[in-house]
Amino acid sequence: MMKPIYNKYTFFISLLMTFYLHGNVFDGYTLFTPTPVAGQEGTETYLINNDFETLHSWYHDYGPASMPYLLPDSSIIYPYRVPNPTMEAGGVGGGIQRLSWDNEILWEYIYSNVNYQHHHDVEPLPNGNVLIIVWEMKTTQEAYAMGRETITNPLNQMWSTAILELNPESGNIVWEWHIWDHLVQDYDPELPNYGVISEHPELFDINCGSVGNDA
Repeated sequence: MMKPIYNKYTFFISLLMTFYLHGNVFDGYTLFTPTPVAGQEGTETYLINNDFETLHSWYHDYGPASMPYLLPDSSIIYPYRVPNPTMEAGGVGGGIQRLSWDNEILWEYIYSNVNYQHHHDVEPLPNGNVLIIVWEMKTTQEAYAMGRETITNPLNQMWSTAILELNPESGNIVWEWHIWDHLVQDYDPELPNYGVISEHPELFDINCGSVGNDA
């Protein structure tokens, strides 16, 4: 019969984790949205105090992509996972809502299509706009033209990061930043973004990492 492996190091780690989880308590409220379990329909965002009392909650049809944000007028910004996203991957979202205190949808936008797929977080700005991080689709031809050496995924695509600033009142993108405009490569000197990668820390190496696999 095997004995449980408990020693002074295990005890120390447990004590350290207990202190970290229960010691870092600050005055104020906590806002969070649990990820729904398999088979569960919908979920809720909870606003709780330090006594774990629920002060308010908002119901959602779909699970979270990341964290909600409580705004000064008591509404929340809620990034969520759409039912049929462009891709199946960790952190995929696709939808952003603003909900009133009474759970009324004030506005809603979907970024899950052939060109863009929202993922993970958003950032409410002081001017009322919202920053949205997305992947944007690039074809193999576009990637090879920028110095990508190989693409082996079955879609023959490369998804690149971009940041969009949404004006929710008009629905317009008023500012955008694309990592595709800030690339470097040392694979093909005939291409315009060729350079010594170590001399360009402000640029991203297009051949860094994989873009899926053959599976």
